[in-house]
Amino acid sequence: MPATPTPTPFTALTHDDPTHVGDYRLLARLGSGGMGTVYLARSAGGRTVALKTVHARIATSADTTFRTRFRLESDAARIIGDRYGARVFGADPLAPTPWLATEYVLGPQLDEAVRLSGPLPEPLVRALGADLARALTQLHNSAITHRDLKPSNVMVTAAGPKLIDFGIARALGDERLTSTGTAAGTPAYMSPEQAGGLDHTPSSDVFALAAVLVFAASGHGPFGAGQPADLLYRVRYADPDLTGVPTPLLPLLTRCLSKDPSLRPTTTELADALRPAEGGTFADLLPHPVLTDIAHRTTAVWQAPPPRLPAPATQPPPPAPRAISRRKLLTLTLTGTAAALATGGGLWTYLATKSREDTSTTKPSLGQPPTPSWKTSIADPGPDAAPLRVGSELVLVAGLAVNAFDPTSGKLLWQGPDRAAWSVATDGKTLYALRPPTSDDKTKPVAIEVLPQPSGKKNPPVLTLPSFDGTPEDTQLLCIAADTAYMFAKSATTTQWFLIAASLTTGRELWRQQTVAPFADSPGPVIIRAKPVMTGLLLCRRSALKDSVTFSLHDASTGKQLWQQPPIPTTGALPYHLATDDTHVYLGSESLQALRLTDGTPAWSFGTGRDMGKKPYGFRRYGIPTVADGVVYAVEGGRSLVAVDARTGAALWTEPPVPDALPNGDVAPAVYGTLVLYMDGTGLRAVDTLTHRPLWRYPTTAYALTPDPAAQRIHAREERQTLALPLP
Repeated sequence: MPATPTPTPFTALTHDDPTHVGDYRLLARLGSGGMGTVYLARSAGGRTVALKTVHARIATSADTTFRTRFRLESDAARIIGDRYGARVFGADPLAPTPWLATEYVLGPQLDEAVRLSGPLPEPLVRALGADLARALTQLHNSAITHRDLKPSNVMVTAAGPKLIDFGIARALGDERLTSTGTAAGTPAYMSPEQAGGLDHTPSSDVFALAAVLVFAASGHGPFGAGQPADLLYRVRYADPDLTGVPTPLLPLLTRCLSKDPSLRPTTTELADALRPAEGGTFADLLPHPVLTDIAHRTTAVWQAPPPRLPAPATQPPPPAPRAISRRKLLTLTLTGTAAALATGGGLWTYLATKSREDTSTTKPSLGQPPTPSWKTSIADPGPDAAPLRVGSELVLVAGLAVNAFDPTSGKLLWQGPDRAAWSVATDGKTLYALRPPTSDDKTKPVAIEVLPQPSGKKNPPVLTLPSFDGTPEDTQLLCIAADTAYMFAKSATTTQWFLIAASLTTGRELWRQQTVAPFADSPGPVIIRAKPVMTGLLLCRRSALKDSVTFSLHDASTGKQLWQQPPIPTTGALPYHLATDDTHVYLGSESLQALRLTDGTPAWSFGTGRDMGKKPYGFRRYGIPTVADGVVYAVEGGRSLVAVDARTGAALWTEPPVPDALPNGDVAPAVYGTLVLYMDGTGLRAVDTLTHRPLWRYPTTAYALTPDPAAQRIHAREERQTLALPLP
């Protein structure tokens, strides 16, 4: 008799499944549930992924909380990485149908592995548990908890387990994603505190991991099966059933399953306790049926996918097209756009083109741009080096040298020593800089001096802090506020890093607060921007999570942290420009949002469901914003400029789309009188805030804009030159 064919891990696409999602072509279904569908998909370059989507009925009816959860799922997956999780290749939580593309994991879920082979042997349970504990440690170190750890969320591969499905993962302390008294998760694997609707902490993940390991070792969960209410009661009050668990594992798993979270080990302790004996690989420990299943899945990926299922024969015909009114047709004609990619500088350089298919859009007539007052050729190291107005001079840090110009003529006034942009700051009157230690400095302290230096001499430091090491490149002069200099520096005697405040008048340290050290692979300054606000010192710093930032507020008199936001994804350039007013800080990325300065909580979020026009995949939906006179200005998607009420987040007006160039969201707009100036793919565009229409465009590849109201001009910083445009 012929051998029974092994069932495929995929099922056919249905007639109403899409053909593509994002940049991926769908091949087959991997599974579907109440929240969404997971597909096997492939990119144009041949990369095979598991692509998770959310049902349209949920996406269209869900509030921002749901989309925040979906975004956090992709964030958590990126934190885990491809060692203990599925690598993330792309995500769009704000799409009409949110989606997440990850590595297609070659292996069964843990519950399927146990079904195939029976309870797993003790060495395999130990190796499995140690790796999962390390995965949770990575999450917890980034202030994220999983909250739904169960056998079906653990994939078993030849290289080790992978933790997946972070659909209800949450940032620690983020109460907005769970209502008080509401239990979220899977009842059989919840912790007692989670079952009671209390906060889910890292120790709750330890409880869930122990329950998963009990299942792996015995074939059953520690609290049985049944109705959710019965399971929740047993989780909270009953002793766990550890029948079938190998005796050497009993003391450790019993401790992990304690009702008291304080008695449970940490994930680090658990990983150490479970560490298997040296020798062999994870694959050596896998039972033969599991290895066979992995091999089958590996082969099936490159087989022809099953044919798409036809539509049911009884499906009613599609409704006839609804007639459109003349007024509606006129409205669509006037507001339609043929936004196409255009030439420009930096990340937003594309081939200029115009759509031949849309003849209904009339390109707005743009007037003649102003002629530059002056240009000066000078190289620049990065986007943080925007022009600074210091007294009557314009200062630029370029090529690591400090240069001062006459803002009226562009004439070079003086050139100072080598300094990085993050080591220079001003109070508007005086320019201060960190002084690199010399061979004469025995202790090599952190010191601040005034620039420019006298000819042939050096200014003495205005303050010197021997307790801190002035040699690391990550040392930063964050900002100057009145008499106070704020810094980021390492202790001279330990590896600890601190936020520091010191008096420029007395030269004495005012306070220090220990903070997170620089990341080993950080591509730039750790603290992106510091800004004094009415409520304290606002910091925007890089997060351990790639392409994300963290905001925090510190008491200006003590340095004590008043609040800190969980990591916020930010596609494209980091927000070197902080848009703040007396009540909020504003951020643009996947949405335009306002955080309250009092406690860091979101005040409003703008952009969900809006038509943003044609936008390159992977680029930010909302640009770095600017706030002025109660209005927040930002570019959106592939369309144009939008103005939003700073207090409520309500849309005030939108510039008519300009079809020949995409807006550049990586440069913050600049406001000057009744003009808003921002970059698009071909130049600097000026929009009238009264008529909401574009007035002119000056061709430039500038990546930083600094308005100078006193001199009635705007300074535009290009890669190799700076120019001044006069404004009316």
